[in-house]
Amino acid sequence: MRHDLLFHITSKKEWKEYQNNGRYEPETLEDEGFIHCSSGEQIEDTANRLFSDKDKILLLVIDVSTLGENIKYEKDEETGEKFPHLYEPLESSAVIDKIEVGAEDDGTFNIGFSSNS
Repeated sequence: MRHDLLFHITSKKEWKEYQNNGRYEPETLEDEGFIHCSSGEQIEDTANRLFSDKDKILLLVIDVSTLGENIKYEKDEETGEKFPHLYEPLESSAVIDKIEVGAEDDGTFNIGFSSNS
């Protein structure tokens, strides 16, 4: 798995709705002070834990090298894992790809990343 990439889960609608002058500013940035992200190893579990009510999700693929010092790895109370949190708007130029993923018939997401990628 490439460690120079992070992922953020959103929807096509939210991606369009929360862009402001080339910056993505979702509600969590205002409500919690940061944008939730996941590593490649965490993304499938994150999708299945938090987005099980969705038919489709949009993965934003983020180049870590563009984020500077405003990315912090913090422990999640529920899982005990450290997750990356971005404490500023996400510059659209940092998003190197967008991947739409549909839920499987059983409602789960099969992201398909592994530690060998």
